[in-house]
Amino acid sequence: MTTETEAAQDSALQFANLLVQALRLVRLYETDNVAYEGPLTQMQALIDAAADRGGIRLQAEEGMLYYNKEPLRGGKRAFGTIQGLVKALEGLGLAEVAFLGKVGSTDLRLFFNAVKQSLGAEDPANQVRSSLEALGLKDRVAVYAPGETTGKAVAKKVDIDERTYFPLAYARTLVLLREYVKNLSNEELNRYFTQKLHRALQEIVSLTAKYFNRWLRLTAVKNADEYLFSHMANTGVLSVLLGHQLGLGKVKLTELGYCGMLAGLGLFRSPRELVERSDLGDAEAQVLGLHPYRALGAQLEGHKITPKMLAAATVGFQFDLHRGRTPLRVPPREVHPYVRIVRICEAYDALTSPRADRPAMLPDQALRALIEARPGDYDPLALTVFTNMMGLFPTGTTVTLSTGEVAVVVHPNPDQPRRPLVAIVRGRDGSPVDGDFLDLAQKLEDGAYPATITGSVDPVELGITIPDYLLQ
Repeated sequence: MTTETEAAQDSALQFANLLVQALRLVRLYETDNVAYEGPLTQMQALIDAAADRGGIRLQAEEGMLYYNKEPLRGGKRAFGTIQGLVKALEGLGLAEVAFLGKVGSTDLRLFFNAVKQSLGAEDPANQVRSSLEALGLKDRVAVYAPGETTGKAVAKKVDIDERTYFPLAYARTLVLLREYVKNLSNEELNRYFTQKLHRALQEIVSLTAKYFNRWLRLTAVKNADEYLFSHMANTGVLSVLLGHQLGLGKVKLTELGYCGMLAGLGLFRSPRELVERSDLGDAEAQVLGLHPYRALGAQLEGHKITPKMLAAATVGFQFDLHRGRTPLRVPPREVHPYVRIVRICEAYDALTSPRADRPAMLPDQALRALIEARPGDYDPLALTVFTNMMGLFPTGTTVTLSTGEVAVVVHPNPDQPRRPLVAIVRGRDGSPVDGDFLDLAQKLEDGAYPATITGSVDPVELGITIPDYLLQ
């Protein structure tokens, strides 16, 4: 059964499809041509149906299309219509078209004739507006140029259901990355999924301050079957979190997350048997070290060079130079600022992920490995902030408590690093329990702490599935 929302989306897509047809006809025929008959009749019916709800507004913004301020969706089946109308409006110098109240077929012909007369004009939106006013249509049909639309389309503010929202947001990011990589060679789809990925990162950034620990939890989730995709997503999100702690603004955080996620893009075009291993010989390391060149080639296949893409390519070339793998004729004197962040986040997630030739390191062991690395491998300031952010027992660490229980660290406590929030996963007798949260910094009525951490253990040996407790 089709829901009311689905029906509204179908109606919106139908109207968008008719509008793009009519706008294409404008460039081919005079408006009295019979070819307009079908599209205009159907458009009028849809406008009449929406008259009581204030009419119909179609707005193009940053490559996306909005119908009455709601994003137009529909997946791949709607892609051609959405992108076609966005391009058609851009080509006409318009950003928004509004049909308000009752609009007859004659009114529509007059509107499209006004559009046709504006082709090639210096200010087409203003010319169409003047024509509509002269025809007495300005109260029923309106057009707006870029920068003067009736206001940005904004999502309704709703309370987030943390239990369901964040796992779904993480899963959506993985899907977007998969589609982005799969469609690198298709110019239009590449542009589409780049925009979708950018918007997903903007959403992550906008929620970082309020839900910092929620995002931190998700980066401790690993998927051995899709190592590269989860590694890209975790590197990007960790980079946003570390950048936030370092004081970067929202615009730079979004760009940083994009660079972090795509720094390893070339690994998808590298020998898979090398990517899935951590211990490589010199010759194998040199082969894998060519991944930045493969990433740049993949980026260029989209046929659209942007500052954001160039930043991602630069980070891809520089983030693992300290390993001595990537050959550059002229090594950079100074690495890109994002590299200082991405290098740490990428290394931490790689160390805490299982590989074909070794199990995953425990989070506290991985953090220690970064701290004990060779001088110059990691930026001292960024590493200090990262260490403080992760805590003595990073999110996802499985620990033993003084009570004899076993727990998973849910998120660190910057004020009391030895007393994070944990989820109890094994009782004192070793039996599985439900994972109730316990704040080790919250004193009991007698003034004593509920428990202290006595050490860390390997969750695999105990049969503990970490995501079960971090996604709740």
